[in-house]
Amino acid sequence: MTATPLLEARVVVRFPALTVDVAIHAGVGEVIGLTGGNGSGKTTILRAIAGLRAIDAGRITIGGTVVDDPDANVMVDPQQRRVGVVFQDYRLFPHLSALDNVAFGLRASGMRRGEARRLALERLERLDLADHAGHRPAALSGGQAQRVALARALITNPDVLLLDEPLSAIDVPSRERIRANLAARLRDFPGVAILVSHDRADIDEMATRALTVEHGTVLEG
Repeated sequence: MTATPLLEARVVVRFPALTVDVAIHAGVGEVIGLTGGNGSGKTTILRAIAGLRAIDAGRITIGGTVVDDPDANVMVDPQQRRVGVVFQDYRLFPHLSALDNVAFGLRASGMRRGEARRLALERLERLDLADHAGHRPAALSGGQAQRVALARALITNPDVLLLDEPLSAIDVPSRERIRANLAARLRDFPGVAILVSHDRADIDEMATRALTVEHGTVLEG
């Protein structure tokens, strides 16, 4: 008997000049790479799965729970979805330390500050960032900021991890090393990851399956 996919998404989003209509079904351990030109709909797909953009048609199910279905009038808030997001610019809170950035999601869910910071420090230690726990984002390198953003996305144990061009802000000499580090982390991730990148090397090294999105639809996979 085939296991039910952890993520089942039919994403239909209509814009004046483009309709995004893409289906993604993925199980535990899969890393789906999304490639395609600018404006093809890749980031829209991530935003829909994260709950940052309601779909116009279709349905999104995560771990057996429907989180977006316009026909059934279901739209689960982003913070209630088991989804972690690493944005292209990381979007770390500039006034918070690396430690408190990572602890933020746990604190938002009601965890006591001391426990949230303890777990955040453990996560930073796994990413070799414990020495930078007290640093604010402005004092971090691109690679360090990327790992802090990844730690923040992973600490709530999401079912789905969304990565939107996670290496684009990193200088070229560092990118190969950081790509290998991220690929190793994704191999250990016990859920589904979706990676958007314009760099084919990112897809080749990190993705278990690739989909090319052009003009809002999948061309190949």
